[in-house]
Amino acid sequence: MHSSAVPDNSEVHHALGLSLIRQKRNKDATGELKLAATLNPGNARYVYAVALNSTGAENQAILVLQGANAAHPDNIEILKALISFHRDLGHETAAKKYAEKLRGISP
Repeated sequence: MHSSAVPDNSEVHHALGLSLIRQKRNKDATGELKLAATLNPGNARYVYAVALNSTGAENQAILVLQGANAAHPDNIEILKALISFHRDLGHETAAKKYAEKLRGISP
């Protein structure tokens, strides 16, 4: 099934994006995951951010995760990703900020 058959279905774009990642077609996958995140900003933003990070767009991935964190402030996976991405880029202060927030949610 080509995703244009159901252009407004975030689940289809999300599934296609994951399939493309498994095929090592990261650039195509990132586009599908971005569309899924736009159509349904819930958990799809997390997956999109991870895909961005894996393609070298670390700062863009952090921006996507920050938006996801604003919408879902108690999501542990989003917080863990923010800690990890910031730490990997050497942003110790930001990583510590999110680590403190995570400790407040999940001691």
